[in-house]
Amino acid sequence: AEEAELQPLIDQVRAMLRSMNDGDTSASAYDTAWVAMVPKPDGGGGAQPQFPASVRWIVDHQLPDGSWGDSALFSAYDRMINTLACVVALTKWSLEPARCEAGLSFLHENMWRLAEEEAESMPIGFEIAFPSLIQTARDLGVVDFPYGHPALQSIYANREVKLKRIPRDMMHRVPTSILHSLEGMPDLDWPRLLNLQSCDGS
Repeated sequence: AEEAELQPLIDQVRAMLRSMNDGDTSASAYDTAWVAMVPKPDGGGGAQPQFPASVRWIVDHQLPDGSWGDSALFSAYDRMINTLACVVALTKWSLEPARCEAGLSFLHENMWRLAEEEAESMPIGFEIAFPSLIQTARDLGVVDFPYGHPALQSIYANREVKLKRIPRDMMHRVPTSILHSLEGMPDLDWPRLLNLQSCDGS
């Protein structure tokens, strides 16, 4: 009797899952920007992106306010990390200075929102990845970024707390939450980290 009562719900869940186009994922400006930063191994006469379609995607998907991210829902964390990642990717290849300028203008005008955002809505690894992107921007010579903005101080503090909580050696030996944000970690021992790769390749 209990199974008969549950069957309509089971059928409804199955129908919902079937309608989701299994395997489809929404586009991520952040992930696309990281792919866009990968250089060709044989750059020849000069460094070039290995995946130029990812650079084109960035150019084609800037929002009217100069940012990148989810156009349907405004989250400061989402918009800030996506926008900075795209600005860094375009800057790496010396492309689209006007788009970079618009992105940096958005970052200047909205950095304060990071201090107002609910901590619970912070994406996993944000406090590791965002400071890393900021350092990459600095290394690339991006001067018009609010490096000293007060809203960044708590993010840097959270980063230090998290890095102290997970010693570097442990991070290389056992799976930890830091695996979500390896792109934000300099000087990693990749041969050791590859031992933590799952059997499905992830």
